[in-house]
Order: sequence, then structure tokens, then C-alpha cells
Amino acid sequence: MLSPKAEQVIHDYLNLPFKGIPGARAPYFNNARQRERGQLRVLVGKGTPQEIVEEAKIISIQYHAGLFDKQGDCCLHNAHTGKPVTPDDLRRFLIDHSLGIECSGFVTQVLRAHYRETKGFDFVKKITATPRAEIVRRLIAWLRPVENINVATYANDENSTLVRGYEEIKPGDLVIMLKTGPRQEHDHILLITDVQGKTIHYAQARAWSREGKYDHGVARGTISITHPTESLLKQDWQELGYNGDGNETYIEAKQANTLCIKRLRLNT
Repeated sequence: MLSPKAEQVIHDYLNLPFKGIPGARAPYFNNARQRERGQLRVLVGKGTPQEIVEEAKIISIQYHAGLFDKQGDCCLHNAHTGKPVTPDDLRRFLIDHSLGIECSGFVTQVLRAHYRETKGFDFVKKITATPRAEIVRRLIAWLRPVENINVATYANDENSTLVRGYEEIKPGDLVIMLKTGPRQEHDHILLITDVQGKTIHYAQARAWSREGKYDHGVARGTISITHPTESLLKQDWQELGYNGDGNETYIEAKQANTLCIKRLRLNT
């Protein structure tokens, strides 16, 4: 398994730490669609669970949304409606104010906790986020590493190496999908959290089309190795009770121009 602190980060994305109202799952947010640059990482889909909660409090108080009091605690009821505040209210508030986590931001925050606990270093300082020849961009990436790490960063052979056999897969490895989607225009990444026998457990931040505007977000799933001599697409992908073509993560894997499992190559 991943380290306890890494698992706690995943838990906190699945249950954002809003005081008094458990069960609010972090929604998916993709900064590429907003075209925002130079913002705080929490505003570009790269924040920690705690940063998402704190920013929600600031926005709520600033715009008098009525979900939090002046101390930043969740109100017992919405000041505008008089109805009790629920996890769904919080999720809608986050989505309406463009707060959430995107796929590579999720992986980065979980792996930061994992490597700090198991290796004693911050791995984001050890990977190449931009081409070496681009000095200015490298300086920006050094100053703001989390904001400049994306799926292509993880896929870069300078930063990761292919895992070629199912028996070699370990927690912390990455399922990478390049040029995926109906028009093959975006990249996606899953984080392998555990391997139990022939079952690979993963976590990710994603948005399925069937979930509409308000139900997407961080989720867990499994890939069972039912055909060990065949490709990843020939295995049994399960997520939220869906498998096969009913599992939109599997569909995205099928649509990818490149689908592979990679392991970070870190100089310790």
C-alpha cells in the first residue's frame, strides 16, 4: 500500500475536512479549460484538501454565501435558505466557484505525502517539469513546482520508466493515458495505491459524462488481471459498480493514443 499519510490525503479528498459536515468529495476541476495562469495552486486544480476547504471559506465569507460563519466553521443552516447545509451543498458551492482537483494535481499531492513519509524528501524537486533548454520556464517551475507538473511531466522518460510486467507493479506506479478522449485531445493519469494478488487498486480525479455537472470528482477503482498475457485493455476494470464499456475510465483508456504503466525515476 501507499504510506499512511498518503492514504490519509486520498481519504481527505474523498471526505474534504469541512468541520461538522463530513462526506463532501472533492470535485474534479481542470484549469486547462479555464485558461488561468499564475494563480494560487488551489485555484488551478492543484491544491491540497485543506487548501480547498480554506479557499471555500474565504469565498463564502467574501461573497456572503452563508455556508460558513466569520470563524470559518460550517453553519448549521444556509443563511439564505434556512435549510441545513449538506455535503451536496458544499460540493455545488465548490463547483460553482471553480474549486476542486485535477488528475495530475491529485497524483502530485498524494505522492508528495508518500515520498515525504517513506523517503524523507519532496519528490517534486527531483523531477523535470519543463524542457532543460527553456531557462525561464525552468525557473518558474522551480519556484512553483506543483503548478507546473502535469501528465506529460509524469510520462516524460526523464522522470519515469516503463513497468513492463503485471507482476512488477507496485503502489506509487502510474497508469498514464496520452491523447485520450473522443477527440484524443487531453491526457489523464491514475495512481496505483495497492496491489493485492492479481488486483490493482487505483485512485484518480476525473469527471464522467454520466455524472453531470455536480457528481464528478475523486474516486477509487480496480483493475483485475484476468488475462495475464494480454494488454491492460483486456483486463477487468471496475469503478463505482461499473465495468467494461459502462466504466468511463476504461473507455478513456481505450481511446488513448498511448496507454502504459510507469514508475517515477527519482535521484535520491
